[in-house]
Amino acid sequence: MWAWSLNTAWMLKCAGERMRFARACRRVQETQADVLGQILRANRDTWFGQRHGFAKIAGPAEFQERLPTTTYSDYAPLVDRIAAGEANVLTAEPVRLLEPTSGTIGGEKLIPYTASLRRQFQRGVAAWIADLFYHRPAIRAGRAYWSISPALGPPRRTAGGLPIGFDDDVAYLGRFEQFALRKLLVVPGEVARLADLTAFRHATLRHLLAATDLTLISVWSPTFLTALLSLLSEPEALAKVLAGHFADASGSDVKRIWQSSAPLPEKLRQTWPRLALISCWTDAAAGQFVPELLRLFPNVEIQPKGLLATEGFVSFPLVGQPAPALALRCHFFEFEEVSGGRFRLAHHLERGGRYRVLVTTAGGLTRYQLRDEIEVVGFHQQCPLLRFLGKSDLVSDLVGEKLAEEHVRAVLSRLPMTPQFQLLVPMLTSPPCYRLYVQGSSPGLDCQSMQRELQVGLEENPYYRHAVAVGQLGPVEVALLDGTKESAWMIYERRCLERGQKCGDIKPAALDRWTGWPDRFAPLSL
Repeated sequence: MWAWSLNTAWMLKCAGERMRFARACRRVQETQADVLGQILRANRDTWFGQRHGFAKIAGPAEFQERLPTTTYSDYAPLVDRIAAGEANVLTAEPVRLLEPTSGTIGGEKLIPYTASLRRQFQRGVAAWIADLFYHRPAIRAGRAYWSISPALGPPRRTAGGLPIGFDDDVAYLGRFEQFALRKLLVVPGEVARLADLTAFRHATLRHLLAATDLTLISVWSPTFLTALLSLLSEPEALAKVLAGHFADASGSDVKRIWQSSAPLPEKLRQTWPRLALISCWTDAAAGQFVPELLRLFPNVEIQPKGLLATEGFVSFPLVGQPAPALALRCHFFEFEEVSGGRFRLAHHLERGGRYRVLVTTAGGLTRYQLRDEIEVVGFHQQCPLLRFLGKSDLVSDLVGEKLAEEHVRAVLSRLPMTPQFQLLVPMLTSPPCYRLYVQGSSPGLDCQSMQRELQVGLEENPYYRHAVAVGQLGPVEVALLDGTKESAWMIYERRCLERGQKCGDIKPAALDRWTGWPDRFAPLSL
């Protein structure tokens, strides 16, 4: 009963934002202009605002004329100044912390977070929670398992004393929401701080199996959940999870369920009879892993997550809509046409159009290219409904690891070899992993040493490192191709021509997202 009351109080707390979002859906152009105006006024006296004349910008059209589009490389020296302790660089508000995310060459980007940026994220979360809890009241009857952000290592600080990363997974939220969620989480926050990853997984499962009142699971990639639950099919791991922690009557029921010969989906159903909904990615590369989730939970609703990046909150799902809605009140958005290259505002988007998303946020990013590609599948009143298609640049993202081609190339350049051909590709094994194909490598190449060095290099990306650590991805593999047979480059070139590329435009790549390479390279495999 207390869970119902607390969840309902949380829903009511968020109801105001839900109503404000509903009004915004009827006035998209005005809402977005207001958001941009607030950002420009707040930061007009900063170093960045003065340089770009924020005080003189009258509206979105002039904003687009005056400011260029940006990528993280444009902000890297400014972030260094912020990290050293300098104020008033990008935002008038103080930067509270730098949040890490995966990058390209260096493998990591540090995104400045202010109180206003945090509030922008909270608007999106509140509108989603209010809509979900209102339309799916069964969720309010119990507790939840949330995996909001990965644990990316021990606490760090910059030379100027700024924290790197949030201390707590729920730190994005407001005070009441943090209080409610900590009470409602079936896995306490301290579990995420366990240094040993095996202990972390076993503790997480121990708390989950004891939560007979679980009604909601919220994870990012579906493979995070399936990889965790796969441990319950391993007798040794299951024995450690159950050992000595289920002594009462309810614990006896847990042991009876998991020591039976019933299939895994039935055990999960008996363990969580009230589980109503799983929230996870279902679009782009994540879609290929949803069938396994449906096999494990055939009677549980799967709600696709919206598009959320460390840099900005782009969209969130609405019950009954075919795709997530643009988070109109979070940031100012622009959309670059994939085909034409023109920039459109939210009220100019067309059904069926494909666009790359740009954000301007209260954290200091302006006209920032997220490199996320979306398709407009419809509208909720005037608000565009967006389906995520994938990263628009050379990035492979099976489970949220976001490996960038430039980063992979930098890692390969440090390996002690000069091959004729090398290509890192995703493998849809169980768990999925990456494989480096090499042809014409140096004689006597030590594959094991190369594999270790490659793994270390790829783990410079914090999301890749976390995915391997928790079992969502397997370690990288190295496969040598026979140099006495057909050139691997010729095979690669044929595939590029099949994709529609012109022969003269085909460039060597360090990373390719296509999963059919093992079949193509099979005749050359040693």
